[in-house]
Amino acid sequence: MKIILLSIIGISLSLSLYARENPFEPTDQFLEQKNLIIKKNEEEKIKKEQEEKNKIAREFEEQKMAELKIAEKMMAENKVKKETEEKNKVVVTKKEIETKPYVPSVIENFKVLPFVKIRIENEIITIKVDPKYPLLNQDVLKPKKKFLFDFKGNVSFYTIRKDIISENYQSFAVGTHMEKNFFRVVINLTDEMIHYKETIDSKNGIITLQKK
Repeated sequence: MKIILLSIIGISLSLSLYARENPFEPTDQFLEQKNLIIKKNEEEKIKKEQEEKNKIAREFEEQKMAELKIAEKMMAENKVKKETEEKNKVVVTKKEIETKPYVPSVIENFKVLPFVKIRIENEIITIKVDPKYPLLNQDVLKPKKKFLFDFKGNVSFYTIRKDIISENYQSFAVGTHMEKNFFRVVINLTDEMIHYKETIDSKNGIITLQKK
């Protein structure tokens, strides 16, 4: 019994001596404080990160709202502009209807020959001749209000004449001059030549006359 008691006393003394010899050995209280500080620092870090995320989210949302307001403003302005244009268009159209006399649309198509077609649409007359018959010459007879177009080609047919239902074009005639190897297209007008614009597309055999 005495031996056991002496052993316990010896161990206690050894521990006490060890504590005195190792003053830097951490105590339980120190470790607990250390863990609390680490935990607090982690919580602060998480809190700051969350606040940063919330700030970014708020800024993004504010930017989206600002862009949405700009888009809505532009849409509203465009709507007002479109409505104003439509109103002005209606006013102009109404004014034109009131001031401009009604002119019926005139469209006529003539297949004069297999290689000659004439089309009249309102103020435009189009002469289409097969490109294998090139335009040789054209002339304007002002006193008689006529356009003459001569095309190269040794072809035979009876002269064809047609009246045209139009305010600008009176009639046309197509005749052949076999001895000189050409045929002629004549367009008779209702007013002076100076009021017409002529366009020639030799490649496709198309001549267009349009009243100015």
